[in-house]
Amino acid sequence: MLVLHLLSKEDMYGYQITHTLEEMTDGGYTLLEGTLYPILYKLEDSGCITSYGVKSGARRVRKYYHLEEPGIRRYKEMLKDYKFITDCIFGVLSEDKSHE
Repeated sequence: MLVLHLLSKEDMYGYQITHTLEEMTDGGYTLLEGTLYPILYKLEDSGCITSYGVKSGARRVRKYYHLEEPGIRRYKEMLKDYKFITDCIFGVLSEDKSHE
């Protein structure tokens, strides 16, 4: 969900995604490359994102990821599910106040 959120703002390359997440959480959340790239490959295989290369330096090509319409729909579904789950959890926790 976090990767889709970032890509909903702008196209990004892998290191940029991990660095942005770490920066936005003040180092509280680190997404390792070994975790990120399988996520990106799965999203690309499912049509949620596409990728393209941009030349960076003399010989380097940086791979950017772009959110496609199926990815936007998936992101919205995930946000809806996340809100439902967190509302349920909050409901349980707020009911638990009587047991303090």
